Amino acid sequence: MALLRLIHRLALLLAVSAFLPALADSTAAAAPSANGGTSAARDDAVRAAFLYGYPYYEFLWLRDQAMHNAQALTYTRLNEIRHQRHLTTPTDRWANGPIRDTLYSTAWLDLAGGPALIDLPDTDDRYYVVVLIGADTDSFQYLGRRSTGTRARKVAVVGPNWQGPVPEADQVVRSPTRDVYLNMRVLVRDDADLPKANALQDRFRIQAAAMDPSREPRVRPREPDVGAMLDVINEALARNPPPAREAPLLDRYRAVGLCAGCRWQDLSRDLQDAWRRIAPAVRTRLKSALEASRRDRPRVNGWLPFRLPHSFGDNYALRAGSAANSGGIFGLEAAEATYFMGLTDAADEPLGDGRGYRLHLPAGGLPADAFWSVSLYEFEPGAPGQYMLPNAIDRYLIADRTPGLIRNADGSLDIWLQPQMPTLAEQRANWLPTPATNRFYLNARIYQPRPEVLDPTWAMPAIQRWP
Repeated sequence: MALLRLIHRLALLLAVSAFLPALADSTAAAAPSANGGTSAARDDAVRAAFLYGYPYYEFLWLRDQAMHNAQALTYTRLNEIRHQRHLTTPTDRWANGPIRDTLYSTAWLDLAGGPALIDLPDTDDRYYVVVLIGADTDSFQYLGRRSTGTRARKVAVVGPNWQGPVPEADQVVRSPTRDVYLNMRVLVRDDADLPKANALQDRFRIQAAAMDPSREPRVRPREPDVGAMLDVINEALARNPPPAREAPLLDRYRAVGLCAGCRWQDLSRDLQDAWRRIAPAVRTRLKSALEASRRDRPRVNGWLPFRLPHSFGDNYALRAGSAANSGGIFGLEAAEATYFMGLTDAADEPLGDGRGYRLHLPAGGLPADAFWSVSLYEFEPGAPGQYMLPNAIDRYLIADRTPGLIRNADGSLDIWLQPQMPTLAEQRANWLPTPATNRFYLNARIYQPRPEVLDPTWAMPAIQRWP
Protein backbone atom coordinates (compact mmCIF):
# COMPACT_ATOMS: atom_id res chain seq x y z
CA MET A 1 0.00 0.00 0.00
CA ALA A 2 1.36 3.36 -0.93
CA LEU A 3 2.15 5.68 1.91
CA LEU A 4 -0.27 8.37 0.73
CA ARG A 5 -3.10 5.85 0.92
CA LEU A 6 -2.92 6.33 4.66
CA ILE A 7 -2.61 10.07 4.82
CA HIS A 8 -6.30 10.86 4.63
CA ARG A 9 -7.57 8.50 7.35
CA LEU A 10 -7.65 11.25 9.91
CA ALA A 11 -10.86 10.66 11.80
CA LEU A 12 -9.73 7.99 14.21
CA LEU A 13 -8.55 8.99 17.66
CA LEU A 14 -11.91 9.48 19.33
CA ALA A 15 -13.12 6.27 17.73
CA VAL A 16 -10.31 4.30 19.30
CA SER A 17 -10.82 5.83 22.73
CA ALA A 18 -14.51 4.99 22.58
CA PHE A 19 -14.14 1.38 21.48
CA LEU A 20 -11.03 0.12 23.25
CA PRO A 21 -11.64 0.64 26.98
CA ALA A 22 -10.68 -2.92 27.83
CA LEU A 23 -7.41 -2.59 25.95
CA ALA A 24 -6.71 0.69 27.69
CA ASP A 25 -7.27 -0.95 31.06
CA SER A 26 -4.84 -3.72 30.16
CA THR A 27 -1.92 -1.31 30.02
CA ALA A 28 -2.16 -1.06 33.78
CA ALA A 29 -1.71 -4.82 34.24
CA ALA A 30 0.49 -5.93 37.09
CA ALA A 31 4.06 -6.78 36.24
CA PRO A 32 4.63 -10.46 35.49
CA SER A 33 7.21 -12.33 37.45
CA ALA A 34 10.62 -12.99 35.99
CA ASN A 35 9.46 -16.33 34.59
CA GLY A 36 6.30 -14.83 33.10
CA GLY A 37 4.00 -15.50 36.08
CA THR A 38 0.63 -17.12 35.51
CA SER A 39 -0.67 -17.53 31.98
CA ALA A 40 -3.30 -14.84 32.63
CA ALA A 41 -0.68 -12.39 33.91
CA ARG A 42 1.57 -13.27 30.98
CA ASP A 43 -1.23 -12.69 28.48
CA ASP A 44 -2.09 -9.36 30.10
CA ALA A 45 1.55 -8.33 29.88
CA VAL A 46 1.84 -9.38 26.22
CA ARG A 47 -1.32 -7.45 25.39
CA ALA A 48 -0.09 -4.33 27.18
CA ALA A 49 3.38 -4.66 25.64
CA PHE A 50 1.90 -4.95 22.16
CA LEU A 51 -0.27 -1.87 22.66
CA TYR A 52 2.78 0.04 23.86
CA GLY A 53 5.11 -1.09 21.08
CA TYR A 54 2.80 -1.30 18.07
CA PRO A 55 3.10 2.40 17.07
CA TYR A 56 6.87 1.92 16.72
CA TYR A 57 6.19 -0.92 14.31
CA GLU A 58 3.79 1.15 12.20
CA PHE A 59 6.32 3.97 12.08
CA LEU A 60 9.15 1.76 10.80
CA TRP A 61 6.78 -0.06 8.42
CA LEU A 62 5.80 3.25 6.79
CA ARG A 63 9.44 4.31 6.72
CA ASP A 64 10.39 1.01 5.08
CA GLN A 65 7.72 1.52 2.40
CA ALA A 66 9.04 4.99 1.61
CA MET A 67 12.67 3.89 1.51
CA HIS A 68 12.40 0.53 -0.27
CA ASN A 69 9.11 0.24 -2.19
CA ALA A 70 9.70 1.80 -5.61
CA GLN A 71 5.95 1.56 -6.37
CA ALA A 72 5.00 3.71 -3.38
CA LEU A 73 3.80 7.19 -4.33
CA THR A 74 6.14 8.67 -1.74
CA TYR A 75 9.17 6.53 -2.58
CA THR A 76 12.12 8.70 -1.62
CA ARG A 77 15.55 8.85 -0.08
CA LEU A 78 16.41 9.67 3.49
CA ASN A 79 16.35 13.36 4.45
CA GLU A 80 14.71 14.39 1.15
CA ILE A 81 11.22 15.81 0.60
CA ARG A 82 8.80 14.03 -1.74
CA HIS A 83 5.89 16.12 -3.06
CA GLN A 84 2.38 15.42 -4.27
CA ARG A 85 2.13 17.54 -7.43
CA HIS A 86 -1.51 17.47 -8.54
CA LEU A 87 -4.88 18.08 -6.96
CA THR A 88 -6.82 14.93 -6.21
CA THR A 89 -9.53 13.90 -8.69
CA PRO A 90 -12.00 10.98 -8.91
CA THR A 91 -9.39 8.96 -10.82
CA ASP A 92 -7.10 8.95 -7.79
CA ARG A 93 -7.81 5.69 -5.98
CA TRP A 94 -4.75 5.63 -3.71
CA ALA A 95 -6.55 7.59 -1.00
CA ASN A 96 -9.67 6.94 1.02
CA GLY A 97 -11.66 10.17 1.39
CA PRO A 98 -8.86 12.29 -0.13
CA ILE A 99 -8.45 15.99 0.54
CA ARG A 100 -8.41 18.41 -2.40
CA ASP A 101 -7.63 21.57 -0.42
CA THR A 102 -3.93 20.90 -0.01
CA LEU A 103 -0.92 19.17 -1.50
CA TYR A 104 1.04 16.79 0.70
CA SER A 105 4.78 16.48 1.07
CA THR A 106 6.67 13.94 3.16
CA ALA A 107 10.20 13.27 4.36
CA TRP A 108 11.95 10.82 6.67
CA LEU A 109 14.79 12.11 8.83
CA ASP A 110 17.55 10.25 10.65
CA LEU A 111 19.22 12.52 13.19
CA ALA A 112 21.89 10.05 14.32
CA GLY A 113 24.53 11.71 12.13
CA GLY A 114 23.69 15.25 13.18
CA PRO A 115 21.01 17.93 12.93
CA ALA A 116 18.71 18.47 9.98
CA LEU A 117 18.19 22.06 8.82
CA ILE A 118 14.72 22.74 7.41
CA ASP A 119 14.46 25.78 5.15
CA LEU A 120 10.93 27.23 5.28
CA PRO A 121 10.24 29.88 2.60
CA ASP A 122 8.09 32.97 2.88
CA THR A 123 4.65 31.81 1.71
CA ASP A 124 3.07 35.29 1.60
CA ASP A 125 0.41 34.21 4.11
CA ARG A 126 -0.49 31.09 2.12
CA TYR A 127 -1.51 28.37 4.56
CA TYR A 128 0.96 25.58 5.22
CA VAL A 129 1.80 23.33 8.11
CA VAL A 130 4.82 21.13 8.76
CA VAL A 131 4.37 18.47 11.44
CA LEU A 132 7.34 16.64 12.98
CA ILE A 133 6.46 13.22 14.33
CA GLY A 134 8.60 10.96 16.51
CA ALA A 135 9.10 7.22 16.22
CA ASP A 136 6.37 6.65 18.80
CA THR A 137 3.96 8.37 16.32
CA ASP A 138 3.39 11.34 18.64
CA SER A 139 3.73 14.80 17.06
CA PHE A 140 6.29 16.94 18.84
CA GLN A 141 6.48 20.13 16.74
CA TYR A 142 4.21 22.17 14.47
CA LEU A 143 5.65 24.72 12.06
CA GLY A 144 3.57 26.95 9.80
CA ARG A 145 0.97 29.65 9.55
CA ARG A 146 -0.74 28.99 12.88
CA SER A 147 2.27 28.20 15.04
CA THR A 148 5.28 30.07 13.61
CA GLY A 149 3.88 32.32 10.86
CA THR A 150 4.56 32.37 7.13
CA ARG A 151 7.78 34.38 6.90
CA ALA A 152 10.98 32.63 5.85
CA ARG A 153 12.78 30.84 8.66
CA LYS A 154 15.35 28.12 9.22
CA VAL A 155 14.65 25.39 11.76
CA ALA A 156 17.36 23.07 13.06
CA VAL A 157 16.08 19.70 14.27
CA VAL A 158 18.52 17.88 16.56
CA GLY A 159 18.43 14.39 17.98
CA PRO A 160 17.65 13.67 21.63
CA ASN A 161 21.28 13.21 22.67
CA TRP A 162 23.09 15.41 20.16
CA GLN A 163 25.87 17.44 21.80
CA GLY A 164 27.74 18.54 18.67
CA PRO A 165 27.51 21.74 16.63
CA VAL A 166 24.12 23.03 15.50
CA PRO A 167 23.72 24.99 12.25
CA GLU A 168 22.68 28.61 12.47
CA ALA A 169 18.89 28.75 12.59
CA ASP A 170 15.95 30.87 13.70
CA GLN A 171 14.67 28.00 15.82
CA VAL A 172 16.20 24.85 17.30
CA VAL A 173 13.90 21.90 17.94
CA ARG A 174 15.09 18.89 19.93
CA SER A 175 13.42 15.72 18.74
CA PRO A 176 12.54 13.08 21.34
CA THR A 177 13.63 10.36 18.89
CA ARG A 178 16.38 9.77 16.35
CA ASP A 179 13.93 8.82 13.59
CA VAL A 180 11.50 11.55 12.53
CA TYR A 181 8.67 11.72 10.02
CA LEU A 182 7.93 15.10 8.41
CA ASN A 183 4.43 15.65 7.01
CA MET A 184 3.57 18.90 5.22
CA ARG A 185 0.42 20.41 3.72
CA VAL A 186 0.31 23.45 1.41
CA LEU A 187 -2.98 25.12 0.44
CA VAL A 188 -3.97 25.18 -3.24
CA ARG A 189 -6.72 27.66 -4.00
CA ASP A 190 -7.80 26.15 -7.34
CA ASP A 191 -6.41 24.51 -10.49
CA ALA A 192 -5.04 27.81 -11.76
CA ASP A 193 -3.13 28.20 -8.51
CA LEU A 194 -1.44 24.80 -8.81
CA PRO A 195 1.76 25.98 -10.60
CA LYS A 196 2.36 28.56 -7.87
CA ALA A 197 1.80 25.94 -5.17
CA ASN A 198 4.21 23.53 -6.90
CA ALA A 199 6.85 26.25 -7.16
CA LEU A 200 6.42 26.99 -3.48
CA GLN A 201 6.81 23.31 -2.59
CA ASP A 202 10.23 23.32 -4.26
CA ARG A 203 11.39 26.08 -1.93
CA PHE A 204 10.98 23.87 1.14
CA ARG A 205 14.36 22.18 1.59
CA ILE A 206 16.19 19.93 4.03
CA GLN A 207 19.93 19.88 4.65
CA ALA A 208 21.22 16.96 6.68
CA ALA A 209 24.39 14.99 7.25
CA ALA A 210 24.98 12.08 4.88
CA MET A 211 23.98 8.80 6.49
CA ASP A 212 26.06 5.64 6.65
CA PRO A 213 23.96 2.81 5.12
CA SER A 214 24.99 0.59 8.03
CA ARG A 215 22.86 2.80 10.26
CA GLU A 216 19.68 1.67 8.51
CA PRO A 217 17.33 -0.68 10.41
CA ARG A 218 18.63 -4.25 10.33
CA VAL A 219 15.21 -5.88 10.58
CA ARG A 220 12.59 -5.16 7.92
CA PRO A 221 8.84 -5.75 8.41
CA ARG A 222 7.50 -9.05 7.04
CA GLU A 223 3.72 -9.19 7.16
CA PRO A 224 2.07 -11.03 8.90
CA ASP A 225 5.04 -12.53 10.78
CA VAL A 226 4.51 -11.78 14.49
CA GLY A 227 8.11 -12.62 15.32
CA ALA A 228 9.39 -10.14 12.74
CA MET A 229 6.95 -7.57 14.08
CA LEU A 230 8.31 -7.92 17.61
CA ASP A 231 11.90 -7.76 16.35
CA VAL A 232 11.08 -4.57 14.43
CA ILE A 233 9.56 -3.03 17.57
CA ASN A 234 12.61 -3.98 19.60
CA GLU A 235 14.97 -2.50 17.03
CA ALA A 236 12.88 0.66 16.97
CA LEU A 237 13.24 0.90 20.75
CA ALA A 238 17.01 0.46 20.40
CA ARG A 239 17.18 3.21 17.77
CA ASN A 240 14.77 5.45 19.65
CA PRO A 241 15.04 4.92 23.42
CA PRO A 242 11.76 5.88 25.13
CA PRO A 243 11.73 8.64 27.74
CA ALA A 244 12.99 7.87 31.24
CA ARG A 245 9.50 8.24 32.70
CA GLU A 246 8.48 5.06 30.85
CA ALA A 247 11.26 2.94 32.39
CA PRO A 248 8.90 1.17 34.84
CA LEU A 249 6.70 0.05 31.93
CA LEU A 250 9.67 -1.22 29.96
CA ASP A 251 10.88 -3.16 32.99
CA ARG A 252 7.53 -5.00 32.95
CA TYR A 253 7.52 -5.61 29.22
CA ARG A 254 11.07 -6.94 29.14
CA ALA A 255 9.83 -10.09 30.89
CA VAL A 256 7.63 -10.90 27.88
CA GLY A 257 10.18 -10.07 25.21
CA LEU A 258 9.70 -6.39 24.44
CA CYS A 259 12.87 -4.37 25.00
CA ALA A 260 15.77 -2.79 23.12
CA GLY A 261 17.92 -5.91 23.47
CA CYS A 262 15.22 -8.57 23.21
CA ARG A 263 15.01 -11.04 20.31
CA TRP A 264 12.15 -13.25 19.20
CA GLN A 265 14.40 -16.26 18.86
CA ASP A 266 15.28 -16.07 22.56
CA LEU A 267 11.68 -16.32 23.79
CA SER A 268 10.26 -19.54 25.17
CA ARG A 269 7.84 -21.55 23.04
CA ASP A 270 4.95 -20.66 25.37
CA LEU A 271 5.75 -16.97 25.16
CA GLN A 272 6.02 -17.08 21.38
CA ASP A 273 2.66 -18.85 21.23
CA ALA A 274 1.13 -16.15 23.42
CA TRP A 275 2.41 -13.42 21.09
CA ARG A 276 1.13 -15.29 18.02
CA ARG A 277 -2.29 -15.63 19.59
CA ILE A 278 -2.68 -12.17 21.13
CA ALA A 279 -0.95 -9.71 18.77
CA PRO A 280 -3.05 -10.40 15.63
CA ALA A 281 -6.30 -10.33 17.61
CA VAL A 282 -5.47 -7.00 19.24
CA ARG A 283 -4.32 -5.55 15.93
CA THR A 284 -7.58 -6.57 14.24
CA ARG A 285 -9.55 -4.91 17.00
CA LEU A 286 -7.50 -1.74 16.68
CA LYS A 287 -8.09 -1.57 12.93
CA SER A 288 -11.84 -2.14 13.30
CA ALA A 289 -12.32 0.92 15.51
CA LEU A 290 -12.93 3.32 12.60
CA GLU A 291 -15.87 1.42 11.14
CA ALA A 292 -17.23 0.84 14.64
CA SER A 293 -17.16 4.58 15.30
CA ARG A 294 -18.99 5.36 12.06
CA ARG A 295 -21.65 2.85 12.98
CA ASP A 296 -22.08 3.32 16.71
CA ARG A 297 -20.71 6.65 17.92
CA PRO A 298 -23.34 9.29 18.67
CA ARG A 299 -23.70 11.87 15.91
CA VAL A 300 -24.57 15.53 16.40
CA ASN A 301 -27.01 16.79 13.75
CA GLY A 302 -25.93 13.83 11.64
CA TRP A 303 -22.21 14.68 11.90
CA LEU A 304 -19.38 12.86 13.65
CA PRO A 305 -17.01 15.45 15.15
CA PHE A 306 -13.28 14.70 15.31
CA ARG A 307 -11.15 16.93 17.49
CA LEU A 308 -7.79 15.21 17.81
CA PRO A 309 -5.64 15.75 20.93
CA HIS A 310 -2.31 17.52 20.95
CA SER A 311 -0.58 14.46 22.39
CA PHE A 312 -1.41 10.89 23.38
CA GLY A 313 0.35 11.27 26.72
CA ASP A 314 0.34 7.93 28.50
CA ASN A 315 -2.81 6.63 26.77
CA TYR A 316 -1.01 3.83 24.94
CA ALA A 317 -4.19 2.12 23.75
CA LEU A 318 -5.28 5.35 22.08
CA ARG A 319 -1.84 5.78 20.55
CA ALA A 320 -1.86 2.21 19.22
CA GLY A 321 -5.35 2.50 17.78
CA SER A 322 -4.47 5.71 16.05
CA ALA A 323 -1.29 4.20 14.61
CA ALA A 324 -3.24 1.18 13.36
CA ASN A 325 -5.37 3.53 11.27
CA SER A 326 -2.63 6.12 10.68
CA GLY A 327 -4.51 8.89 12.47
CA GLY A 328 -1.68 9.60 14.87
CA ILE A 329 0.92 9.72 12.14
CA PHE A 330 -1.07 11.84 9.70
CA GLY A 331 -3.78 13.53 11.74
CA LEU A 332 -3.58 17.14 12.90
CA GLU A 333 -4.38 18.31 16.39
CA ALA A 334 -7.71 20.08 16.76
CA ALA A 335 -6.16 23.54 17.07
CA GLU A 336 -4.70 23.07 13.57
CA ALA A 337 -7.66 21.37 11.90
CA THR A 338 -11.00 20.02 13.04
CA TYR A 339 -13.07 17.55 11.02
CA PHE A 340 -16.76 16.67 10.85
CA MET A 341 -18.04 13.65 8.95
CA GLY A 342 -21.64 14.05 7.75
CA LEU A 343 -23.26 10.62 7.50
CA THR A 344 -27.00 11.21 7.97
CA ASP A 345 -29.59 13.91 7.41
CA ALA A 346 -31.69 15.76 9.99
CA ALA A 347 -34.02 12.74 10.20
CA ASP A 348 -31.03 10.45 10.89
CA GLU A 349 -31.37 8.78 7.48
CA PRO A 350 -28.25 7.88 5.43
CA LEU A 351 -27.35 10.37 2.72
CA GLY A 352 -27.90 9.49 -0.93
CA ASP A 353 -30.07 7.06 -2.90
CA GLY A 354 -30.88 9.89 -5.32
CA ARG A 355 -32.34 12.26 -2.74
CA GLY A 356 -31.67 16.01 -2.62
CA TYR A 357 -30.47 18.07 0.35
CA ARG A 358 -29.70 21.58 1.53
CA LEU A 359 -26.83 22.46 3.88
CA HIS A 360 -27.30 25.95 5.31
CA LEU A 361 -24.12 27.63 6.56
CA PRO A 362 -24.22 30.85 8.58
CA ALA A 363 -22.86 34.18 7.37
CA GLY A 364 -19.10 33.90 7.02
CA GLY A 365 -19.27 30.16 6.45
CA LEU A 366 -17.57 27.83 8.92
CA PRO A 367 -15.49 29.51 11.68
CA ALA A 368 -11.96 29.22 10.27
CA ASP A 369 -8.95 31.51 10.46
CA ALA A 370 -7.26 29.69 7.55
CA PHE A 371 -9.87 28.02 5.32
CA TRP A 372 -12.83 25.65 5.33
CA SER A 373 -14.32 23.19 2.87
CA VAL A 374 -17.15 20.67 2.53
CA SER A 375 -16.20 17.68 0.34
CA LEU A 376 -18.39 14.84 -0.94
CA TYR A 377 -17.36 11.17 -1.17
CA GLU A 378 -19.33 8.34 -2.74
CA PHE A 379 -19.88 4.92 -1.16
CA GLU A 380 -19.19 2.94 -4.31
CA PRO A 381 -20.33 -0.73 -4.12
CA GLY A 382 -17.37 -3.08 -4.22
CA ALA A 383 -14.79 -0.30 -3.95
CA PRO A 384 -12.16 -0.52 -1.19
CA GLY A 385 -12.86 3.05 -0.07
CA GLN A 386 -14.84 6.21 -0.69
CA TYR A 387 -13.79 8.55 -3.46
CA MET A 388 -14.69 11.80 -5.17
CA LEU A 389 -17.68 11.66 -7.49
CA PRO A 390 -17.14 12.29 -11.24
CA ASN A 391 -19.60 14.96 -12.36
CA ALA A 392 -20.38 17.30 -15.23
CA ILE A 393 -19.01 20.43 -13.57
CA ASP A 394 -15.89 18.84 -12.01
CA ARG A 395 -16.87 20.12 -8.58
CA TYR A 396 -15.89 17.91 -5.65
CA LEU A 397 -16.17 20.37 -2.79
CA ILE A 398 -17.47 23.78 -1.86
CA ALA A 399 -15.08 25.98 0.09
CA ASP A 400 -14.55 29.51 1.27
CA ARG A 401 -12.59 30.16 -1.92
CA THR A 402 -15.00 28.53 -4.43
CA PRO A 403 -15.66 31.14 -7.16
CA GLY A 404 -19.15 32.22 -8.14
CA LEU A 405 -21.05 31.23 -5.00
CA ILE A 406 -24.26 33.16 -4.40
CA ARG A 407 -24.92 34.04 -0.77
CA ASN A 408 -28.19 34.99 0.83
CA ALA A 409 -29.01 38.59 1.78
CA ASP A 410 -27.77 38.00 5.33
CA GLY A 411 -24.46 36.56 4.10
CA SER A 412 -25.39 32.94 4.81
CA LEU A 413 -24.76 30.21 2.24
CA ASP A 414 -26.99 27.36 1.04
CA ILE A 415 -25.19 24.37 -0.47
CA TRP A 416 -27.50 22.33 -2.71
CA LEU A 417 -26.79 18.61 -2.86
CA GLN A 418 -28.60 16.59 -5.55
CA PRO A 419 -27.83 14.42 -8.60
CA GLN A 420 -29.46 16.69 -11.21
CA MET A 421 -28.32 20.19 -12.05
CA PRO A 422 -30.71 22.66 -10.35
CA THR A 423 -32.90 24.82 -12.56
CA LEU A 424 -32.56 28.01 -10.50
CA ALA A 425 -29.39 30.02 -11.15
CA GLU A 426 -28.71 30.69 -7.46
CA GLN A 427 -28.93 26.97 -6.74
CA ARG A 428 -26.72 26.01 -9.70
CA ALA A 429 -24.04 28.38 -8.41
CA ASN A 430 -23.97 26.54 -5.07
CA TRP A 431 -24.53 23.00 -6.40
CA LEU A 432 -22.45 20.09 -5.11
CA PRO A 433 -23.35 17.06 -7.28
CA THR A 434 -24.36 13.81 -5.54
CA PRO A 435 -24.60 10.20 -6.81
CA ALA A 436 -27.69 9.21 -8.78
CA THR A 437 -28.18 6.00 -6.79
CA ASN A 438 -25.35 5.37 -4.34
CA ARG A 439 -24.93 6.74 -0.85
CA PHE A 440 -22.36 9.35 0.11
CA TYR A 441 -20.95 11.27 3.04
CA LEU A 442 -19.65 14.79 3.55
CA ASN A 443 -16.41 15.81 5.20
CA ALA A 444 -16.28 19.34 6.60
CA ARG A 445 -12.72 20.48 7.23
CA ILE A 446 -11.97 23.59 9.28
CA TYR A 447 -8.30 24.65 9.27
CA GLN A 448 -7.17 26.92 12.08
CA PRO A 449 -10.61 26.65 13.65
CA ARG A 450 -11.77 29.53 15.80
CA PRO A 451 -12.20 28.96 19.56
CA GLU A 452 -15.91 28.15 19.33
CA VAL A 453 -15.22 25.16 17.07
CA LEU A 454 -12.89 23.67 19.68
CA ASP A 455 -15.70 23.77 22.23
CA PRO A 456 -17.28 20.27 22.31
CA THR A 457 -20.74 21.86 22.26
CA TRP A 458 -20.19 23.45 18.82
CA ALA A 459 -21.90 21.48 16.06
CA MET A 460 -22.30 21.52 12.30
CA PRO A 461 -25.78 22.45 11.02
CA ALA A 462 -28.02 19.54 10.10
CA ILE A 463 -28.31 18.43 6.48
CA GLN A 464 -31.94 18.97 5.44
CA ARG A 465 -33.86 16.92 2.86
CA TRP A 466 -34.84 18.97 -0.22
CA PRO A 467 -37.36 19.29 -1.70
